[in-house]
Order: sequence, then structure tokens, then C-alpha cells
Amino acid sequence: MAGSTQRLFEINLKDEKIDLDIRLDELLMSEGLSRAISENDYKTIDAIVSPYYKKLKQSKKAVNILTFRSEDGITLYRAHKPEFFGDKMSEKRKLIADTNFFRHSFDGFEVGRFEMTYRITRPIFYNEKYVANVELGISPEYFLHEINSVFKTELGIAIDKKLLDVISREEIVEIDDEHVLIDNIQNLKKYFMDSNRSESLYKVSMNISLKNHLSENLGYLIVGFDIKEIADKNTKFIYMLFFMIAFMMIILVAVLHFGFNKILKYFSKQIYTDHLTNLKNRHALDDALSSANSKVLILSNIKEFSLLNELYGVSAGNETLIQVAHSFKEFAKEHGLEAYRISSDEYVLLKNEENFDNRSYLKLTQKLHAKIHSLKISIYGVDEIIGVEIYSGIAFDHAHSLEDAQMALKKAKKNSLSYMVYSKNVDTKESSHAILNIKKTIKYALEHKNVVPFFQPITDDKGTIVKYEALVRIVEFDNGKKNILPPSEFLEVSMNNGLYIKIAKEMLEQSLNFFATRSEKISVNFLPNDFFNPSIIDALMSGIEKFESPKRVVVEITEHEGVENFERLLEVVKRLRDIGILIAIDDFGSGYANYAHILQIKPDYLKIDGSLIKDILTNNNSKILVQSIVRFAKELGITTVAEYVETKEIFELLKEYGVDEFQGYYFGRPTDLMVV
Repeated sequence: MAGSTQRLFEINLKDEKIDLDIRLDELLMSEGLSRAISENDYKTIDAIVSPYYKKLKQSKKAVNILTFRSEDGITLYRAHKPEFFGDKMSEKRKLIADTNFFRHSFDGFEVGRFEMTYRITRPIFYNEKYVANVELGISPEYFLHEINSVFKTELGIAIDKKLLDVISREEIVEIDDEHVLIDNIQNLKKYFMDSNRSESLYKVSMNISLKNHLSENLGYLIVGFDIKEIADKNTKFIYMLFFMIAFMMIILVAVLHFGFNKILKYFSKQIYTDHLTNLKNRHALDDALSSANSKVLILSNIKEFSLLNELYGVSAGNETLIQVAHSFKEFAKEHGLEAYRISSDEYVLLKNEENFDNRSYLKLTQKLHAKIHSLKISIYGVDEIIGVEIYSGIAFDHAHSLEDAQMALKKAKKNSLSYMVYSKNVDTKESSHAILNIKKTIKYALEHKNVVPFFQPITDDKGTIVKYEALVRIVEFDNGKKNILPPSEFLEVSMNNGLYIKIAKEMLEQSLNFFATRSEKISVNFLPNDFFNPSIIDALMSGIEKFESPKRVVVEITEHEGVENFERLLEVVKRLRDIGILIAIDDFGSGYANYAHILQIKPDYLKIDGSLIKDILTNNNSKILVQSIVRFAKELGITTVAEYVETKEIFELLKEYGVDEFQGYYFGRPTDLMVV
């Protein structure tokens, strides 16, 4: 019993972890939630999270914690107690602390003030900035909720005495030198306090260890079994055994009489049939796909089925699934296909076909969509007629038909298309694998100080170096060979995976430390959102303290698209200018920065976009634009810098136009000066 209980607990814990992860993903992808959390917008958070939590509680009553906390531990919102928010986290739980520090998910059992719960945490990012975390908690007893259908049991939790100061319990029972029982369960307490427990028919198992996110054992889930009741059942079983043998003999006679094949056919149907719709199920599809025959597979999914469930209820949703299944079955019979329902609202049409015409199946899919769209579903208790639409993914003659169709279906949804055929362009496995490899490269580079600045010189009109621009690179070694990765290969991935801020801080610290004792100015790149990130600004200010004058530091604004909050950007830039830091606008002439913005920011430098400089010798429009920018800058007293100066001819022409400073391969490529 103890071993079976432990295995049941471990299986349920694993399955529920996967399910809860998916549910948290759905919540965190809710439109506007990340922004509301970053802005401490309680009303918006409540409007999004409260319905989600109520729905979650309907299916999992044991969920007792759903909390959002800011980076510094302030409670932003508690779905289980929405009236309490804004308080400082009182329990110093390692799980939460690690989430804040490492910025990624953790799960494990945690000891709170009143109980032990299984918790999952997720970091939350907004505009590539870590802003908060979400914590979901569920009682450990939930993972054995089926056990009482088999045995009469009672559950308790034993924790390490070293954690006792965390618990606020008036009654505890000492189990041994190391553990105490914290649940107020009479039979378990009596068992541990009974000196004649060896004679007791009430047995207790402490096999199930409760581990935290670091795999450290915090205690045990205690399961008490009423052995007396089981013994009584065993006695009754002995008496029933003879009757069962007689019954089995009757069954054997029935099998011989009616035929073993008929019995086998009946049970096979039960295994391979979806009991709601009477279509074949996922097990049947898996068997069909295991054959080596060429196949055509159409996977369809009902549009916004979850919304239909919420509006009309589960019963109406089930009736809709039944009627849609009936249409799929009719369509399959009409066109020589097999119909399956493989999950909640997903249907499959399958056909073994050696020679097929892709175009004919595209027309067939169009007919399928027209048939489903024409359905008028009338349900008792629902006043209106329900109509449904579907998305479809199609896979032809491939070893992984279902997986390919799923990728095509996902792409169709993303592009708001009714259906899509699988192709290499749809396949996301390769790109996902590449992104994972880049993430590993970035993390390894950050851990081993392989994110480094390369410096490109900027000269005056005499060719004398007056400053350097710091450009990010990753240095990696492959079998002793040194490779240099440019930002185009890793910067976007870092922004989408919460790694960009670490890269930006590393660049600032190394660049400013290196140039603090040199005579030249140092120019560092900032994206607009960097100005709103406290840790990046702190790194900038810490580095500047080592300079004799902040005027040797130039901050370049390097965004090419519109700034979401220009007024806020302008406010931060003004504070930096008041300190003495110099400001440059990068890529002027092609990006977001327009003449009105320049008048508001009043930068010290305008860096003319390289696309205008590259072909200035042959493109008359580029000449006109560059001359216009130089005149505009001179009238405002702004220093101009030309990028992509690659030849002497371009250098001489730009000097004629009055450009002040120059940057490009003609003067030097980006170099790792720190190892030169």
C-alpha cells in the first residue's frame, strides 16, 4: 500500500505540474497583464486574473494561492485574498528569493506560516524588463485525492524541526528527534502518541518525501491506513473467492458460447472510442499512424471553443462537440476518410493514399470548412443558434503527420488563415532549436565573462582619434578556435528571453572601467527602454563615478522605431544632461528621430545614418540630405558624426560639407582594445 501510494503521489505530482505550467502560461499570455503588473494597476490585474482564478478553482479546488509580487517582494495582487495587496512579503521563502534572483521558474514544496504547499513560480517580463513574479500554490494532499476511493486514509504533514519557527501552530505532535506532525488529525496524533503502536491496526507510512525546488527534503506526507477495515475486507474476500471462481467459470462458458472474438471486439471498441462523440479516439489514431502507408491527415480545431464554453456552459459545449463530430463523421463517410476526435475540440480526418493530388485535398478542406460553418446548433436552454468555425492544418505523406499538421494549424491561427498545408517554411523545430542554442551561448558567455566590448575609433577632420564607440560582441571558443559573434546573431534573442539587461550592464561596466583612466571619450549605446531600467541607469552612474568628468561619456540613443513614451524618455535624458553626460542621436536621417525631437532633446552629437554615407559619391539625394543635416546641426551648435566612412574620397567630400567627426573602416574596425 505504501509503495503504491508513493507511486500514485509521484505520478499525480508530475501530471499536475505539467497542467499547472500550461495554465500559468495561458494566464501570463493574457493581453495587457504584463503591462498592468509593471504599472501596479490593481484594477486591470483584478479584471484579468479574478475570472481566471475562479475558473481554475472550479477544476482544482485545492489551489489555494495565486499571488503576484513585484521584484522587491511587494504583493501586487492576491487572487485568493484580493482584498489584501501592497503588503511586504513576510515569509522569506527560498523559492521566491531564487525566482527574483535567477529570473526563471522554480517549483517545489514550501513551508509557509500555516501550512506546507506545492508552489510554482514564474518570472514576468514587460518590455524585456523583469518586473514581477507570479506564485501558484496547491495543497500536497491534492496529489493523493484518489486514494480515498480505494482505502480509508487520513493525511498529515511532518516537517523538519529546524523549520518549526516558520509554523504558527498551537498544537504539534513530536514524531521523532527530527520531525513534528503539524496537521490536527486525531487518528495520526493518537498513533504517534500511543506507546503500544506495534499492536495497533492503524498503520502509518512516511515514504513520501516533500522536496523544495533545490531537491532538499523539507518533510514527509504522512498517510494513515485503517488496516482493520482492510483486514475485514480481506476476510470477506476469502468468502467471496469461491463465488468469484464460479462466476469466472460462467464467464468462460459465455466466452466459449458467444465467441472470444466478439468479446475482444467489444472491449477494443471501448478502448479505441471517444465516449462523448463515438468517434475513434487518440489511441486509434496512433495505431493508424504507426503503419508505413502513405497518408493524408487533416487536423481541425474549433475557433474560440473555450469562449463558447464560458458563455454557454460545459453542457452546451459538449453538445456542440457532439454535433460537430457528427458532421465530421458524415463528411468522412462521404469522402472515404476516417474521423477521429483526439482532444477537447480537435478532430482528425485520415486516409491512406498512395497517389494523391494536393489540390484536390485543398478543395476537400474547403468543403469541410463550408460544411462545419453551415452548422446551426440548437441547444436546449440556450436562446440563440450557435455557429462554429474551424482552423485546419494539412499534412501529406510524412513520417510525423500529426506533428506536422499541428505546426501547420498553429501557423494558420497565427496568420488568421482558415487552413494551411505543412511545409518546411511552417516547420518551427529548426528555428526553435537554433534559438535554444543561442540562449545557451548567451548564458555561457555571461557566466564566463565572454560578453565583451569591441571599440571602434571616431576621429576629427584631421584623422586624430577623439573617442571610441563600444560595440557588443560575444567571444566563443570552438575546439581552440576563437569565434566572434556580432550582435545581429544574439541581441534579439536576448531581448525576448530576459537576458538583454545583463548584457547591457556587462557592456557598461567593462567599457566605463576601461576608459576611466584614458584620455579619449567613450560612447555607449542605449535603447530607449534602457533609460527606464533602474539597474542599467545604476550601472551607468556607478561607472561615471570613476571619471574625472562625466563629459567624457557619450550616451547614444540607437533605436530605429518609434518611441512609445517620448515624454518620459525626454525627462530621463534631461537629467543625464544636467549631470554632464553627453547625448548623441544615432542613425539620424532614417530612424525614429525627426527634426522636432532634436529640438526637444538638444543632443550634443548627431550621427548621420550610414545608409546615406555609403553611396554619397554616386547618389545625389544622399548628398542633398547630408548637406541639409549638417546645416541644421550647425545652426543649433550640434556636432555631426558620419558613420560608414570607408574610403578617402568619402572622407574628403564629407569634410567639404562641414562634417565634424568620422567613423568607419577607413579609420579602423571594431577592436578588443582590452587585449591589445
